[in-house]
Amino acid sequence: KSAKAAAALDQLLKISRQSEEGLFWGSDPQPQPPLATPGPGRPGATVPPNRGQSAITETTAYAALALLAGGDALNAGRAIRWLSTRRGPQGGFGSTQDTVVALQAMTAAAVSSRNAIDATVTVKAAGFSKNLRLNAENADVVQLVELPGTIAAVTLEAQGQGQPVAQVVRRFNLPAAEVAATSAFVLDVRYGSEEVATNDLLNVTATVRYTPPQPDPAGMVVVDVAVPTGFAPEAASLDTLAKRTPKLKRWELAGRKVIFYIEDMQPDDSVALAFQARALYPVRAQAVASQAYAYYRPEWRGESLGGKIVVNAR
Repeated sequence: KSAKAAAALDQLLKISRQSEEGLFWGSDPQPQPPLATPGPGRPGATVPPNRGQSAITETTAYAALALLAGGDALNAGRAIRWLSTRRGPQGGFGSTQDTVVALQAMTAAAVSSRNAIDATVTVKAAGFSKNLRLNAENADVVQLVELPGTIAAVTLEAQGQGQPVAQVVRRFNLPAAEVAATSAFVLDVRYGSEEVATNDLLNVTATVRYTPPQPDPAGMVVVDVAVPTGFAPEAASLDTLAKRTPKLKRWELAGRKVIFYIEDMQPDDSVALAFQARALYPVRAQAVASQAYAYYRPEWRGESLGGKIVVNAR
């Protein structure tokens, strides 16, 4: 409600940039590749230089919030459309900070326009069709449609009023670790045995070395170490590891992965992580991929494929 609000909004729009996807603020970015395994809440860290894509997303989200506060729903909607194209397969963005602000902007836009939407979106594919009804009561609720894996093309048709946002995510399995476009980490994950019995303890070791393409500190590094099917990590061994590893900020469990947060990794630094997992039931576990990536530069990453393990009944 400042007398300078209108002038400030005009100035904000003058420094915006346009693309086919909408309005954004910052240097012209390329679409950000989604994380293979977006983690849950992550700790803060000293921000390394050139945050890149995350900074553009965060700036655009703040601009969208300012436009909404100033009553410019049209241009705010253009910024929200741009943000939606940067969203990863799990609904998040490149880092915790830009995800929080971007989701705040998208939620604020949905709340402000929920009464203006009354539409039907039809999802069509070969031998498949489903209608999704969007109105003021469910405008802020995500509706999921699962399609058979054999479908090669999907068509979306919308009728009515409002601006529905749709996202198509394709998931598939790879038999080997991903080769990143920019390899900045050498990760080696090994299991202490190829065959154990139920209730036995398995030694899991992961060594990560930071080898950046340019001599910048990594800031916070996230290491997702996969635990084979049929095993559960031993919390006591992880607590012991945290106490004796100074750079290890903390750890947490996410499904069948142990997520480690390592701070202040410098070029050529190496950190060894070792813990135990208990065999719960008989299984022939296939090899699974682990990964390491820079928290603020998720495109800097490395992967490792663990070995197969057989758990026999005792």
